Amino acid sequence: MKAKKILWLVLGLGIVFVAHHLGFGPYRPRFPVKVGASTEPPSVLTREQDNLLADIRAIGLRRDHSQIVKVRAALKEEHPFILITALLALGRLGATESVEDIRALQKRLQDDSHIQSFAALALARIQAESAVPQTVNQEQLRQKIKHFLTAADLSVRQIYKGASWYIAQWQAGRYRDLAPFEVQALRQIAEITSEAYEKGVQDAFTVVGLDFSRDHAAQLKAQLGQMSREQRVQWLVDLLSKKRVGRWEEEYEVQALADEGLFASKAIITKLREMRTHRTQYPYNASFALLFRALICIGDTDSIPVVRSFLNDSDRWVRYYAEQTLRHLEQGWRVVRAIDY
Repeated sequence: MKAKKILWLVLGLGIVFVAHHLGFGPYRPRFPVKVGASTEPPSVLTREQDNLLADIRAIGLRRDHSQIVKVRAALKEEHPFILITALLALGRLGATESVEDIRALQKRLQDDSHIQSFAALALARIQAESAVPQTVNQEQLRQKIKHFLTAADLSVRQIYKGASWYIAQWQAGRYRDLAPFEVQALRQIAEITSEAYEKGVQDAFTVVGLDFSRDHAAQLKAQLGQMSREQRVQWLVDLLSKKRVGRWEEEYEVQALADEGLFASKAIITKLREMRTHRTQYPYNASFALLFRALICIGDTDSIPVVRSFLNDSDRWVRYYAEQTLRHLEQGWRVVRAIDY
């Protein structure tokens, strides 16, 4: 009888474990999330730290393995934003040589540090990139996503539950931290799928079959991933130039535009000149602020003349935004607006 009870207990625990792994039951975050807690905000980044962060992000986005030493060295920094950006870059690079560095960082961090989730995310991306370095057909894409989910110890159901929880908490004003691990994983999958699409897997998003609309940043990645570079830049410039107010979602759009670098800067300059010429057609100062922010992220000094032309604008807020942008550009001070994008 005792043996039978033990057997039933083991079976019950097994069922609970499998159910949790598959995402059944209530949302249980893989990594701790602090709701309603008054956490100490990160210290303000210096100009040198901001520029380092921007450099590291660009290295990851360009897949520039020649500068991987700079990214690995950043794991020894203390500021959480630099650590997160470095981890995301190493994941994009598929940097197998950095695995031990990441594990050393995990040991150095407290267990409840939110950076732990980004470390796990980087390791999962590295493993997926190592297992399937090319995604030029449907099967390779399926395998890469499978490797990523396995390494991240996640199911699609868990990801969806995390995304639903995140947006509900955000809308209720109970959670203002970076998105939880499950949502970050969805963004990574959107990025992996976009890369496959760019390499010729035209039905990549159909093959993956995930609902990226459950998270704004993931949906933006998926949407932009199905456009050419020219289309992305023009769409984003037009979108931002029509904004009436600036909300948290716009930070991802500003960052996506800035990630296109000098190519985007030229399009922004052209748009700002048009907005200045037809000023009455652009009555909302938020549209100017958002385009100026993108220029700060890019750091293109060629944009200084057009920004300076708004110092005498009739709208005092446009003048203010122009002054702030001009100061950053003249000092060579770049900023990353969305570190988790």
